[in-house]
Amino acid sequence: MKKLITFIFFIFFATFTCILTCRNHDENTSNVTQNSTNNKNLNILPLGDSRVEGATSNSVSYRHELWKHLVTNNWSFDFIGTQQDNTNYPYLLDKVFDPDHEGIGGYKTEDILNNITSVIQEVGVPDIVLLGIGGNDLLAEIPISESINNISETIDFLQNENHSVYIFIEKIAPGRSDIMTPENNNTFLSFNNNITTLAETKTNTTSKVIPVDMSENWSDNYFADTIHYNLLGAKEVANRYFYSLQEHISDLN
Repeated sequence: MKKLITFIFFIFFATFTCILTCRNHDENTSNVTQNSTNNKNLNILPLGDSRVEGATSNSVSYRHELWKHLVTNNWSFDFIGTQQDNTNYPYLLDKVFDPDHEGIGGYKTEDILNNITSVIQEVGVPDIVLLGIGGNDLLAEIPISESINNISETIDFLQNENHSVYIFIEKIAPGRSDIMTPENNNTFLSFNNNITTLAETKTNTTSKVIPVDMSENWSDNYFADTIHYNLLGAKEVANRYFYSLQEHISDLN
């Protein structure tokens, strides 16, 4: 008899605990939905080269750090792209990291332009594009005018696909100081100045092209090698993207 009473008590306790846990989980989920920063789910395309991908064994992409910002601030969003990040990241607020992106090591502005049509056909039209490209063009000594023209045509395509797309385009971070000769530095500054001008030119009444300055107050402490980000650099890039996104959240709803 004593064993039966003990067993019944155990079943009651387990059932009560389960109900309480499920209720708390539902309440937390509800709170996330109610406190969502944006009203609609936003398709975000991280687009660019190895800095977007996190291509080398010791380098880190900004995408995971930005994802953490968006999740903890209750954004409703979906990273899109044909590429997959296979890194095992920890859960955050019971959410699994979204691995989709379109960062490909070695890509130049021409590669982005040549492939953007097939990318959009496969993954759909983005609401937001995070565009980080141009470094490989500079390393290959491609004329700046050609690189800017490729980016301009890419923006034209994206705006034709979605008249309300918001494109956050990087004024790219430099390389590590030991590879930035005076000539390289002048070319780099000229490229970023052209990015600013291009963003102003391409912004219209429904679609904004917003420069995000990754070059200002940049530090050698942010590098895993001469070009790619370490974790500290990835966090810095993510912060700058997030601050810019937050500034324009009311426009994105």
